[in-house]
Amino acid sequence: MAHQPKSFTWTQTSCTVKTKSSYQCLRQTVTPNVGPVYLKIDTEREFQHTNDLGWNWHKSWNIPNISIKLVLKNEECAQWMNCQVQLMAVKLLQPDLFEEVGLEGTTLYELEEGRAFFNGVKFNSTTYNHQGHKFQLLLVIKEGENIILTLQSPPIFIDSRKSARDEHRQIQYIQPFEPKYLERNFCKKEKHQNDVIDAPIENNENGLHNYLTAPNIRNKIKHPIFLALKFSRCFSIYYSGNSEIENHLIEFQKQLMFKCQISQYLIVFQSNNNRIKRKIEDSLNQLYGQTKIKIVEKKLLNEHIYQKLEFNQEDYRQSYNQLILLMNQFILEQQEKSESDQQNIKQDKQVSIEIEPQSQSQIKQTFNHLEKKSAFKKYKDFDKLPTKNFEDEKLEQYQRLEKLKNIREMENQDKLQKIVKIEENNNQLQQYQLLQQQQLQQQYQQSQFVSNNYVNQINELNSNFQMVFQQKLQEQLLQYYMLQQQLLLLQMPSSL
Repeated sequence: MAHQPKSFTWTQTSCTVKTKSSYQCLRQTVTPNVGPVYLKIDTEREFQHTNDLGWNWHKSWNIPNISIKLVLKNEECAQWMNCQVQLMAVKLLQPDLFEEVGLEGTTLYELEEGRAFFNGVKFNSTTYNHQGHKFQLLLVIKEGENIILTLQSPPIFIDSRKSARDEHRQIQYIQPFEPKYLERNFCKKEKHQNDVIDAPIENNENGLHNYLTAPNIRNKIKHPIFLALKFSRCFSIYYSGNSEIENHLIEFQKQLMFKCQISQYLIVFQSNNNRIKRKIEDSLNQLYGQTKIKIVEKKLLNEHIYQKLEFNQEDYRQSYNQLILLMNQFILEQQEKSESDQQNIKQDKQVSIEIEPQSQSQIKQTFNHLEKKSAFKKYKDFDKLPTKNFEDEKLEQYQRLEKLKNIREMENQDKLQKIVKIEENNNQLQQYQLLQQQQLQQQYQQSQFVSNNYVNQINELNSNFQMVFQQKLQEQLLQYYMLQQQLLLLQMPSSL
């Protein structure tokens, strides 16, 4: 089935960019004080696209000229605000987090009459130099430190060699080689004291590095099987245990060509010299970084999972015809896909994004009513270009808002339930406290009643005691009186 790539479409983002000195959040913080606007982007021509690499570009080529125009919806506002547009190149580290990789040329313009134009800008690095990370362009429209809008491009594969982008030349490093080349001795020409000498290429890490970097060796054989046989002391192929494969060389060639999603093979190199190790690793990543076969340093290899693929020159000779047959079939399929893609690719250069009004937070910047000479020198007639609204993005944004609303409602319900539960607990506590208070009052009343009884009893006892005491006293007084009378009678004269 023919592959038809998507158009080179810019999408709105609110990512964070890691620069050399800090982290910059590109989330929209303000809206234009003139209300909604239309943003139009014209890249004049699109980046190249292939089945294998997707969008791709050459490091030494100028990025397609990018024209920017912001169109006011409010026609009564004839002037435009003072803001800038910045072009950045970044690589993705994790979702919504990018790292700046840099561009060459002028990447920041003042918007004059709502327009800006980028030309003569280049990438200053390659995908290989960033461990296979593709680059993305960011367009940041801002007013000082305030972000108005940020757009990101699709991922772009950046290379420094045209051969890595052209599919008919990408097969060079996986093309089976004639067995006779295994017997050939190679040497690297080096300058030594103003003389050119031939340095022999031996079976060690220095020999592998010299072979990969020798300028005098034209049309190098870069197939992993060739390197594994020619430099067996520092370069090997490992596989995860599967004893049912009849011929590992044929299976390895299939996974190398068709880039299986999961590969059971590893390319393993070994070096004790850090300088040479880095150069060998960079060279191998440039050769095989696009495949699904991983490149691993020997000391990082898990030998409990992987085991070395043992084969020799005779094994390769016996498999050579089958390898050539597989390769011819692969080349034929690639040619058919390439022809089909050239017929199906449609150019879609114009992109429009509508900026919706948000809050009343506005740019605290006045209009510049002075006439300025426009820096927008090369742009097409934007009035004739169609304006396309991204309904899908609006729908996704609406769905996100609905989801956020539902989450907030659930949170509010949880809060209400917690509040109701707390109130119920408080009511129970109050009832318990009231019951305790009533019990204490009853106990107090009971104790008060008992004490009153004790007081009454004491009073009664006291009154009874007083009556008995008075009665006893009267009796004693009466006796005393009678005794006194008797005494008087005794004292009277006898004559009487």
